[in-house]
Amino acid sequence: MRLSLFALLVLSIAGTGEPKDPGQDLGPQGPPYRPDRPIAIVGGLLIDATGAPHRLDHAVIIEGERITRVGPMDEVAIPEGAQVIDAAGMTIMPGLINSNQHIQLNPMYPNHRFFAYPAETVSLTLAALRARWEYTFARMPQRSFVYLMQGVTSQRHTSGPLARLRPIKKAIDEGKIPGPRLFLGGALFKSEVAWEKFVEEEAIPEEAVDWMRNDFAFNVITDVDRDTDAFIGPDFHYWKLVLGDERFDGKNDFTDEETRFIIDKAHKLGKHIDVHTGGHNDGLRRMLAFDIDTVEHPFYGNELIDLDIIEGFKNKGVVAATLLTVMVAPAERAADPHRFNETVYSMTVEPKEHRLLMQYRDKMLANLRTPDQPGLAIYGGGRGQSFNEIQEAMRISRENMRRFIKGGVKFWMGTDTPTFLNYQQEDPNANEMRYMVEMGMTPMQAIEASTRNGAEALGVLDQLGTIEEGKLADVIVVAGNPLDDMRAMKRVYAVIKGGVRYK
Repeated sequence: MRLSLFALLVLSIAGTGEPKDPGQDLGPQGPPYRPDRPIAIVGGLLIDATGAPHRLDHAVIIEGERITRVGPMDEVAIPEGAQVIDAAGMTIMPGLINSNQHIQLNPMYPNHRFFAYPAETVSLTLAALRARWEYTFARMPQRSFVYLMQGVTSQRHTSGPLARLRPIKKAIDEGKIPGPRLFLGGALFKSEVAWEKFVEEEAIPEEAVDWMRNDFAFNVITDVDRDTDAFIGPDFHYWKLVLGDERFDGKNDFTDEETRFIIDKAHKLGKHIDVHTGGHNDGLRRMLAFDIDTVEHPFYGNELIDLDIIEGFKNKGVVAATLLTVMVAPAERAADPHRFNETVYSMTVEPKEHRLLMQYRDKMLANLRTPDQPGLAIYGGGRGQSFNEIQEAMRISRENMRRFIKGGVKFWMGTDTPTFLNYQQEDPNANEMRYMVEMGMTPMQAIEASTRNGAEALGVLDQLGTIEEGKLADVIVVAGNPLDDMRAMKRVYAVIKGGVRYK
């Protein structure tokens, strides 16, 4: 028999000898973030992400950090003193796991262009650049909180600077601040020759080279054994290699021997190898020669990816991050500049940044008027791609994702938020899941890619990624049914991580 929320609340406090206002037992708890009571989620549509079909009127019981009972609502006992969450009309599912997400970036600036864009029209001194980044670093706790409120209970943070990220991870792990579980790689592993090319292409001033190399996002490797030793500790869950996309000539990146040494060392240490590639056939084809675990950014709009490469990734069991959001963000913004007139942007950026955003908007509108002509560069000065070229790149990105999905490659969800024009305010995880369905996944496949597959790719499926008894209690409740409409993922009603209700 289905019980009302009030009746369940009464049962949950029965026997305590103390009257209690049920309204006081609703909503999230405050810090310190440690489980302070059992939680019972009752009456919802359960999607456990194990591959089982969805089930109506189920309950999930959480005691301490773990899920202790999952079953039909009328068969599950509510623990004494539990907070009861009535999920009727809503969906219970595992917390989202994002494969590529950042807390240290700012969507107002093209973070792949650290100093000049282009070099002849925009330049920053080291002092100015560091001041900009200090401002962004100060916002990392807020970005962590927003991700958690969007239902992301775990995320892989795919670059540095380690010295800035470690304290945030520690504060989250200790329950001092709210945020997802952070899985760190620590830095982007880059070969010396690739680094030298990067310095030249980015026009990095000489005064800034040491800071960029040692205190920012990178681990520039000259000795593949010595220079990876700093990343062997337990803080590092995986290593991320940035490998070039141009045809390998034996000397324009890590050699095959160096690449294999790094991969073998990581695997012996129990760490996964992730590879950042740039969506060209030459680079992706080269990756097939190595024993990598995950790959990022195959959906750049540079060229259509050959089907034999896609088949190769499938056969090797490499998990691909979806990452379509970051690829199509510039084109979607360019086609709809008036989105930036919406109040959500003026409410969530500082006035100085809002003025910059309005400049972006007006440049996009100008480019719309002459779609075949080279467009005004959105950041900085000069000219860039035309509107039509940007739209064509988006078409190629989307087609590449369709090809990977149709080819049977395993996916996990990634958004690369908040890269340039890729805003947290726009619910990137929900949008990425919508793209998955549009590009050919079923809604259930999109959900599993965003939960179970993420845990599997991280090597933590025994603890996370599904709703099963004994697993860590990372559970979200969504207002609506994402199997019917993926826009429901924009309406995350409750977020529980490690047995703590944060939302």
